[in-house]
Amino acid sequence: MVFCNTLHSLPLASVDTAPSPTPKSKELPPAALPPVLGAQEGRNLILCFDGTGGEYDKDVSNIVRFFQMLKKGDPSRQMVYYQPGIGTGIKNTSANPFLKKFSVIVDAAIANGLPTHVRGGYEFLMNNYKEGDRISLFGYSRGAYTARALAGMLQKVGLLPADNREQIKFAYRNYQKDDEEGWKMSQGFKRAFSIDVKIDFVGVFDTVNSVGLTPRELPFANSNYLIRVFRHALALDERRTKYEPNLWGHTTEMNEELIKCSTHEIHGWVNKIWNYISGGKNTKRCRAYKCDNSDTPIHWDGHDFASPEERPHETDVKEVWFAGAHGDIGGGAVENDMPNDLARIPLRWMVRQCFAKKTGILFHSSELKAIGLDPASLLSLPVTKVPTPSKAKLADANKGGSACNKENTTADMQVVSAPLPDVSKLVQDKKVRLGTTEDEKDAVQKIHDPMSLYPIWWILELFLIKERYQRSDGTWRSLLLMDLGKPRVIPDQKQLPTLVHRSVLYRMQQPDLQYEPRAKLLENIEYVD
Repeated sequence: MVFCNTLHSLPLASVDTAPSPTPKSKELPPAALPPVLGAQEGRNLILCFDGTGGEYDKDVSNIVRFFQMLKKGDPSRQMVYYQPGIGTGIKNTSANPFLKKFSVIVDAAIANGLPTHVRGGYEFLMNNYKEGDRISLFGYSRGAYTARALAGMLQKVGLLPADNREQIKFAYRNYQKDDEEGWKMSQGFKRAFSIDVKIDFVGVFDTVNSVGLTPRELPFANSNYLIRVFRHALALDERRTKYEPNLWGHTTEMNEELIKCSTHEIHGWVNKIWNYISGGKNTKRCRAYKCDNSDTPIHWDGHDFASPEERPHETDVKEVWFAGAHGDIGGGAVENDMPNDLARIPLRWMVRQCFAKKTGILFHSSELKAIGLDPASLLSLPVTKVPTPSKAKLADANKGGSACNKENTTADMQVVSAPLPDVSKLVQDKKVRLGTTEDEKDAVQKIHDPMSLYPIWWILELFLIKERYQRSDGTWRSLLLMDLGKPRVIPDQKQLPTLVHRSVLYRMQQPDLQYEPRAKLLENIEYVD
């Protein structure tokens, strides 16, 4: 049986069924919901980009699991595309086995094959897109960055008409140029060759910044108002320096306080040595950059800074933090035959978001059941009443939610806005229950921290790296420091609510686990389902 969430602009199609042969017999459910979509309503074009080294093996990622749930074989309604991850050697044509293996290793290490992966997804859309089709992009890790870069390419240079394969390399070349000439050339290229398209949904698991030798961002890869809905599942307990999360453009002054706090706790004697060598009074070497608002482009450093008047619409953004390290969010940390693991929680959340935002994506109901979802409940998405901490205040849903999300979100969110300077105090409050027993089984599974499992990762923690952020006054600040396994920094926690999945609170309240997230949660938390 195939399940479909209803389209955001369409009513549920009527279902014609034959009369029951007897009063006691029950009507069989239709093969798909809705059963008929008119040609003018378009199709679903769904692209899935796996993480580093991701392919079908004994420990598949959430991208493979998600792709497995999608309906295939009916191109009149839905077309799907899966791309193995960076580091799998796709399009490697070397005849020398040694060179081929070396190329795969280099690709996995520094993501030098990113352009090939972006262009591969672009070519699929170029050859299959028809006016009115809905584009949805999904990705994990570097594959998540690939999906976001593809969205950026569609924004900057548009989509070429079918069968223009030779033009793709020129389209990508114009896309990646971020100087004044590059913007001028990309606008001319788009006007001459391309068509405008919209991106309906982007769902990514733990996007990471480690996609090349330099920290330079591709245009529109960090924020992009061509996207209608953006959903991002993030890891609270990842701490590798090469796996810093790539968030949707948060740039406030609160970042400095969080970075100072986490760095001070981790560095200790290392800061003293660096202070002695550098001859400075501060524990970190910093440089500031002033941003002149009169000369700053509206598209810069991977972000889309277009004014509300210039945007086609306001993107519905929701980034939610989950318990676990990188592989516990995007999958691949446990073997396929394991019945429960942490990664199933963000996978179910992502599927629910596809239904809640009415993307029209077609799923096999049997596969939904296999990951612990009830297909019937997904169409109605009823509010699940779960106990919340007794000291927490429930805010008005119309005042809660992301600053980018103006919709009423009571169907999938309960807001907790009480200040929580010490998250460990939450375990003293009334116990919470999750929506299903599968959620509760998955929420208590082992966290797979690569720094503990594979000590070789500590070598990279000894390198000095540069972290950049923008203050609210437009000043850019760079910090040169060693990571040394410090936790992730969640930005803007005073200015914006931090969305945390309720399973995190459930895990914290299990006395035998003694769990507290590595990333600091300061205040203004919203627990979401």
